[in-house]
Amino acid sequence: MLVTDTRVGDRALFQNPTVAFRPSAYWFWHSIPTEDVCRAQLTDFRDKGIGTILIQARLSLPRADYLSTLYLAAYRVAALIAGELGLKLGIYDDYNWIAGHAGGRTVSGRDALRERHLFWSSAPAAQGSISGIHPPFVETMGPDILGWQYEGGRVEWCEWTVEAALLHSRSGIDSLDAISDVTARTAVITSDAVSCTYAFDGRIEDDQTLTVFISARSSTSRLINYLLPEAAERFIEVGLDPLVKALDGLLPEPVGFVFYDQPAAGFYRWDQISGDPGNSLLFAPPLRETTTRRTDASFAKVLLALLHDVGHDTLRLRAQFYAGYSALMNDAFFGTLRRWSDTTGIALTGHEILPHIASWSLNGGFTSIDPRVAPAVDFFGIDAFRHETAVDSNNFGAQLAPKLGDSVARSNGRSRCMVETYATAERTSLRAAGQWELTLETARAQAIRLLCLGMRQFIWHGVYQTDGHDNDPTPFVNPRFDFAPGINFEPWWSYHDLFAAETARISVFIEPAKPRTPVAILYPLYTAFAEGPRHGHATHIGAWCEHLLAQGCDFMFVSEADLAGATIDDGKLMASGLAFDAVVLPSVTVLETAGTIRALEAFKAAGGAIWSSGERLSVISDSDAPVTFPDVSTHIEGHPESLAIATLVSSLPFRGPRIESRSGGKPWRWIGYEADGWWRLVLFNDGSNDLEVEISYGPAFEYEEWSPADGAIHSQGTLEQSLVLLQPQEVRCIRVREALGTMAAHGAIQNAPIPNTAEAICLAGGWTFCPGDDADFQSISVDAGWETQGFADFSGIGIYRCQMTITTQTEWVLELPEVHTAVTALLDGRQIGRRAWRPYRFALGTLSLGMHLLELRVANTAANRYYCNTPYLGDTPDKSGLTAVPTLVPLSN
Repeated sequence: MLVTDTRVGDRALFQNPTVAFRPSAYWFWHSIPTEDVCRAQLTDFRDKGIGTILIQARLSLPRADYLSTLYLAAYRVAALIAGELGLKLGIYDDYNWIAGHAGGRTVSGRDALRERHLFWSSAPAAQGSISGIHPPFVETMGPDILGWQYEGGRVEWCEWTVEAALLHSRSGIDSLDAISDVTARTAVITSDAVSCTYAFDGRIEDDQTLTVFISARSSTSRLINYLLPEAAERFIEVGLDPLVKALDGLLPEPVGFVFYDQPAAGFYRWDQISGDPGNSLLFAPPLRETTTRRTDASFAKVLLALLHDVGHDTLRLRAQFYAGYSALMNDAFFGTLRRWSDTTGIALTGHEILPHIASWSLNGGFTSIDPRVAPAVDFFGIDAFRHETAVDSNNFGAQLAPKLGDSVARSNGRSRCMVETYATAERTSLRAAGQWELTLETARAQAIRLLCLGMRQFIWHGVYQTDGHDNDPTPFVNPRFDFAPGINFEPWWSYHDLFAAETARISVFIEPAKPRTPVAILYPLYTAFAEGPRHGHATHIGAWCEHLLAQGCDFMFVSEADLAGATIDDGKLMASGLAFDAVVLPSVTVLETAGTIRALEAFKAAGGAIWSSGERLSVISDSDAPVTFPDVSTHIEGHPESLAIATLVSSLPFRGPRIESRSGGKPWRWIGYEADGWWRLVLFNDGSNDLEVEISYGPAFEYEEWSPADGAIHSQGTLEQSLVLLQPQEVRCIRVREALGTMAAHGAIQNAPIPNTAEAICLAGGWTFCPGDDADFQSISVDAGWETQGFADFSGIGIYRCQMTITTQTEWVLELPEVHTAVTALLDGRQIGRRAWRPYRFALGTLSLGMHLLELRVANTAANRYYCNTPYLGDTPDKSGLTAVPTLVPLSN
């Protein structure tokens, strides 16, 4: 029966999710669109279930057109149309990406705002040089990206300045006192656009090395110096204010927020680079004062400590320096944006560089950069400047980003996050070629995983204004190969409304409940600052995350500030609005404050568990006193492994419903609780085999099913136990509440009727096919894709037809074992269903005896069309259409 009770708002929202839960998308502008184009595309986006659009000017749009009078006029027209259609609009804040440059306008005529970096050289000689400076991270993306970020595509420098010079022993440095500051006696003696030479006017002994730190400003970079608030102010003046002015009267509805994307200066390397940092550092004069104030040491000697071991103060000095560096950068850029956002009346969101993207390891994504030189470590601090949390994710596997995003949001008084998802090529070295082979099943599975990990809203990267042009494999400037796919040019796009409605309902279902997270993982910020990205804390975090999830044990990250502000209730740590039974220290060697130790000790004394792995604590940043490693419940000396973590998880107290797998494999799950005693469960089988799951909760429990596919809500009454069969790619949303004093109905819930496969009828022969509505039909086999039967480069809607004879009057189900990739089934000209992911099963009802015409309209991906005649196709075309024989199956009585 359908459920009716007083929770009307919650249930109505589930049935008809608002735009806050529906997918968003970047709308790539490759030229300035006309009003007709805006209306047609925005209407299409709305009809396919998109709720929010962010207009993003891409590299194929001439930079001179960005923020031009015509561009701003089209932007306003698009916003007006979006409002008429019930869509929301967000301001994507820059040209292409990397927030702050405003397509180069920020630094135009304001050279002092261009990025300035600190380089260094160490040698046992009085004279040396800085040369060979290059941005390898950018160079790998090709000349068009270099041409966008650097005027003329040239990386050039000026204003070479010695900031520090130090004499020190080559054989090791015992303390800061053993270092001689010779900055005043060192100077740049020659320089040009790509290098400089310096000289020291004193003597260097045989056992000494001279280390010189030289800053230089790029004369060609369009990127800004993020340490300067005036750079952010100029960015607002020339990049954001023109958009806000053009949108007068449309803020905050329908234009409700501004979204920043990956603010970061260049990640430079050079011939003489050495020591601990992996890239150059941004430099501005305020950094000197900030460093001195935080460390009580000279700026020059602290810089040397960043490179080399300078004795027992090394880790403390590194942590204090990078903490100051990050705080200065965060306030200069994000703080300036937040203050502007507050006065403008729209929300601030967006995401910084996430070095863990596509990985569970904290630095397993962008491995070529040192995140400490960018706003890419202090995620809790950055999030404090946002109104809403957003993160970035790459490709279609489970990863850290949404979990860490949800964690920082909860730490800052919010919950969950938006997740931008972009695709990079996996079958070619050119990442920007993307994945035109993406299926909606793959995207849906990823969206559900992201929802279980902390996502509220999915952001597509993106929908395209144009699909580019043929016979041109150039990345970026040919929109076709600018991190494809443009999902609205996928043949399966017409099925996107199914994806949008279902994932939005799952998000709504999760929204009212708090997640059951027995474990808190301490985010080791000061360890990350001091030790750098290659230290064990990064991989230990990844291992804890993966093994905890494999055990069905959810977790959240907490900061040291969260621990300091936590309370303890009945042996549980209450932090970030959640209750924790255990705290994990993942190879934590440096903490910010001794107060963290006291909070951990109080938690353990109250009965909580503290688990640690890897290296032990050795430094507390705000204290010179000897450090004692906290008294932990269990310490894993090496890398945390599955068996050890399973043992730890089994020792935790348990509350709420239990979910036990009765067959091989485990489903993805999300478990949360409401204030009134109800629990919410999301179960998802992202595998290829059936999974049977048993749910139990006390002696008896009330049970409801909320169907994300259609919004229906059904009560199953009161049960002793529930056996849930999850077919491949099936998702179930379930509410349970312990039923005290109520007799339960014995048995399992009613799953879907089981087809009688023993009496199935194979539809192996008699099929005809045409590639699109205007083509002729011809015979085709249905146990191999159309790409093997003369249509290797066809992407679109392929139409299969078959006459079938019914001799038994009963209820029939059409089973399509393999479809690549989405299908609409019609029987005798009447549509009976649409599917874009497994199981491809259609209830036909009771069929009359005799002949019936079955038509299957199958959409493949765009890969075979768009990768044709390019290096990106791969060895064989992608599978398309039907690749296994359809069957008719009678339902069992």
